[in-house]
Amino acid sequence: MGRRGLGRGLSALISTGESVGGLKFEEIPTSAIRPNAHQPRRNFPEAGIKELAASIREVGILQPLVIRSTEAGFELIAGERRLRAAKVAGLERVPVLIRPAGENESMELALVENLQREDLNPLETAAAYQALMDGFGLSKEQLARRLGKSRAAVTNTLRLARLPASVQEMLLQGKLTEGHARALLALSTEDEMISMAEKIHCEKLSVRKTEELVRAALAGEGDPSPESEDPGARSETTEFDEASRMIQEAITLPVKVKSARKGGKIEIRFRERHQLEAIVALLTSRDT
Repeated sequence: MGRRGLGRGLSALISTGESVGGLKFEEIPTSAIRPNAHQPRRNFPEAGIKELAASIREVGILQPLVIRSTEAGFELIAGERRLRAAKVAGLERVPVLIRPAGENESMELALVENLQREDLNPLETAAAYQALMDGFGLSKEQLARRLGKSRAAVTNTLRLARLPASVQEMLLQGKLTEGHARALLALSTEDEMISMAEKIHCEKLSVRKTEELVRAALAGEGDPSPESEDPGARSETTEFDEASRMIQEAITLPVKVKSARKGGKIEIRFRERHQLEAIVALLTSRDT
């Protein structure tokens, strides 16, 4: 006796027309579903799609796609990787849940569904944040509340879109981390960002070393030379350096925590008005 249902996934367990979680379950031709224009994910690695396609051939699709019906046909809300992999696997039809949703709700669902996943790259996340803000007239503070994130985290991610195209590409390719990219944003010109990004990649610099180089560049200093530092002095300032690093990481601007006669002081450097406004907003925010 054959293994009933093998390769059919959900379709072996649920009949078309049944209700699942209040939504109608159907099987729809893959050719009848158009992608969601508000899909934030732009990078679909071929290897990952092929791996998912192999799994679909073996056990079918275990999680239905979510679509909505429009005058122009069916539009995908969630599940583009599954749809792409299903086509590679040769499936003519896929299991779906049909959700009544207007244009704005469809956009929000598509963006939020993707943001809840952990494999969006930082630039895709920034694009999703911006789309939500533009589509619903949200401020950074309102968006942060809706996503359960701090305003600083949202602001820092959005700033990544200001990176030069070549640096963004290095970030997408994994040649730079988000921490590296955020440190580069403190530099004044695109040329400086590109030059520093290339140095980071070639020399395999850590995020901390990158931040040191950025601070030195903004202060008009050369590359910090560990050999010339006094070990005693370096140990005395370790705590302040760590505080500087943590604050700079949060606001993506040059920060220096210095010792004073009583306590210490924090210096934050900015060059443009919008940077000052961002600092003021961050320090005066009452979000918890």
